[in-house]
Amino acid sequence: MEHKTYNFWTTQIQIFDNFIEDKNIYEQLKEESGINRTVDGQDNHNLTIAQQNIFDMVNPVVINYCIENNIDYKTLKFNNLQKGCLHKYDESMVATHLYEPHHDMIENSYITVLYYINSSYSENKWVGGELAIYKHLTFADYPENTINILPKPNRLIIFPGFLVHRIKPYFGDLPRTSLVFGWELTETKNLKSIVL
Repeated sequence: MEHKTYNFWTTQIQIFDNFIEDKNIYEQLKEESGINRTVDGQDNHNLTIAQQNIFDMVNPVVINYCIENNIDYKTLKFNNLQKGCLHKYDESMVATHLYEPHHDMIENSYITVLYYINSSYSENKWVGGELAIYKHLTFADYPENTINILPKPNRLIIFPGFLVHRIKPYFGDLPRTSLVFGWELTETKNLKSIVL
């Protein structure tokens, strides 16, 4: 497993390549990922065996992320899993919210973990579908205000759900499949608001 950390303003984004080393678990996830559309609303009671296996690998990564970023993990609770299956971009997808900048706090995800199961990505072929994470939505220091993360299969990304992000249009022939895990805050009393 290869691990990279990006300090983006005061926020840390971590990327793990070749995250799942067990080929059986990875193949199970690939087989399960053949759905026709994004499905949300799975929770921690409905995970398949392969999803439970990856959750058991992801949870310690989230705990370490919290320790490194002074977040009290005890104030977080795993709240949902979303399965994504993104097909080649066409005009019917123009109004799809994934392509619009958004944050995950609307879904109560204070910590978001994205795992790419499959895509047409290769070192020699650009297919789009990048995750673009924004420091802010102005052009004041473009392009330094954006990180673009390629949809490389078996790649895991962890970042705060309050960061504005979007999925760029995807042009691969193979569906871009993913899992998105979210952790919500259960206590907010110790959080300090920003006063200027």
